[in-house]
Amino acid sequence: MHTLEDGEYLLVPTEVLRDDCGLAGEDVLGPATLRTEGNLVTLNLSRPGLRLVGTYRFSLEEMTMDGTLSNTPFVLRGQECLLDTVSYHVDTQTSSPTTFSGAMSISYEARSPDTCACKYWFKFDARRR
Repeated sequence: MHTLEDGEYLLVPTEVLRDDCGLAGEDVLGPATLRTEGNLVTLNLSRPGLRLVGTYRFSLEEMTMDGTLSNTPFVLRGQECLLDTVSYHVDTQTSSPTTFSGAMSISYEARSPDTCACKYWFKFDARRR
């Protein structure tokens, strides 16, 4: 059994690692809902309406999750973009039954224009609401 409680969490960026997209300071995720079933874990991001799916690492209070959106519009660097794919990857570590922290990478991919392809990576803290 894992110690982290299911429920709604607020993810707050604490350090920007890479921002080619001009997204630092924007709330790109909104509240997130965490659900666990054994070692399987899902994190539903209200923005952009995506469910990340992953697992706890064996015998550890660490999770890894991924999710992908296809053919979706985003505003990047003030420009409207229709993206081919947006890929999310998250690695986390439980801090307490109601908090976790980690790193997220978001890759925005588009065939054209080139200005719509970028990456946004950051560390974050999450606290149950």
